[in-house]
Amino acid sequence: MKIIKLFFLLSIVFNNTTLSQTSIVKINSYDIDSKLSLNAGNIDINVLCQIQTSDSISSVQFIFNSECNIYSIEYLEEGNWISVPYKLNGKDSLLLLFNNGILEANKYLLRFNYSFPTNILNDSLVIIDRGHRWYPLILDQIATFKVSCNVPKGYYVLAAGNLQSVNNYKDSTTFIWESQSAVFKMPLIVFNSSQFKRAEFDSLDISIGFYYLNADSFEVSTIINEAAKCINYFSKNIGSYSYKKLTLFEVTQWEGINTASGLIMIGTQSLEMMKQKYYDGLNLTIAQQWIGAGVFAKYGAPGFWFLALSLPHYLRLMYLQQTKGEESFQESLHKPLAKYKEFSGKENDIPIMDIDSPNSREKSIILYGKGPYVISKIQNAMGDEKWLLFLQNLYESFRGKILTYAEFEKQISKYDENGNILTLLNKLITQKGMPKD
Repeated sequence: MKIIKLFFLLSIVFNNTTLSQTSIVKINSYDIDSKLSLNAGNIDINVLCQIQTSDSISSVQFIFNSECNIYSIEYLEEGNWISVPYKLNGKDSLLLLFNNGILEANKYLLRFNYSFPTNILNDSLVIIDRGHRWYPLILDQIATFKVSCNVPKGYYVLAAGNLQSVNNYKDSTTFIWESQSAVFKMPLIVFNSSQFKRAEFDSLDISIGFYYLNADSFEVSTIINEAAKCINYFSKNIGSYSYKKLTLFEVTQWEGINTASGLIMIGTQSLEMMKQKYYDGLNLTIAQQWIGAGVFAKYGAPGFWFLALSLPHYLRLMYLQQTKGEESFQESLHKPLAKYKEFSGKENDIPIMDIDSPNSREKSIILYGKGPYVISKIQNAMGDEKWLLFLQNLYESFRGKILTYAEFEKQISKYDENGNILTLLNKLITQKGMPKD
């Protein structure tokens, strides 16, 4: 039950799974300027989006919220902004049509001017994320960004990346968040700061901020200390953390844990588990700051879920081994594996590589139980010293980049002199049934 509950709590991280087509258009960066006014019911947004084309194009397909009120879409050509015709060609699908001619392979700057509905009215909280399609995106891509958000006095803004500045005016405040390392998602949180309690932790290179509602100061301190220990472990063993600070934010609207780069949104039920010192969800989402929200698996591609969930789960187990000992490590590794054995090799079993989404009990157990066990076999075959070198090199090479499964295999091959490790890995993830010891 605990395994399935943990996957349910984390399911929001990869919600609205829709496979995207391979595109000749690459999004390089976003520069977003936004403004929220109380009782306006929407956020006014202006997006500068730099794209790069590898071939000539006459149209670009974006995923974008159908409920947005679009004022204009333009692209920059020789110093002039040229209007771009567009149409909504499906739910949350926006097609730009360059009717004035073909765009040659090059870099282009697009400008989107629109409003996004929030219905904030007299409420005190707005949380919008990738799943809300509040900015134009291509599903399997990552990009650098800067977000500027102007809010009424007394409100605070959180986002992914690093907080660059807070500029105070007479009746409003502007927050600027930025990441020069590419990210998969750009959440935006606006809240009344008087309604949340805030805790800060700073020690050497570790900085943590926690905004919460339903905990006392001792419970929050205990959670922050655990987070700091976890960050310290991965920083020492895999590589330095990509951001100046990790921000934790309690959310009462849903139960899950939502991970972004530099930001973890914790549902109240998950916070209750942490208050009882069940840190699996916290440790996993911190591990994903390195692999998942630091190094990004190729969304929708074969092996995505193995790299995005099974591998971070194993990183969590490595931290458990370090802090709780070998017995706890082995118990946590084999307990979910026992659940997999109940249907291993049967009709409802499928190879890890064939999992398109953790949308069933069996798929979740495969990713949470069999997946980490497979990785443990690879570590044993490689040896502990080479395994850590492999992880360090993987993180250094793909931080802020997309990691495909083929590239993952290529990285392993550097530590696989006779090819036996890759042969073992291929067998374990492409076949059904239990790995043989």
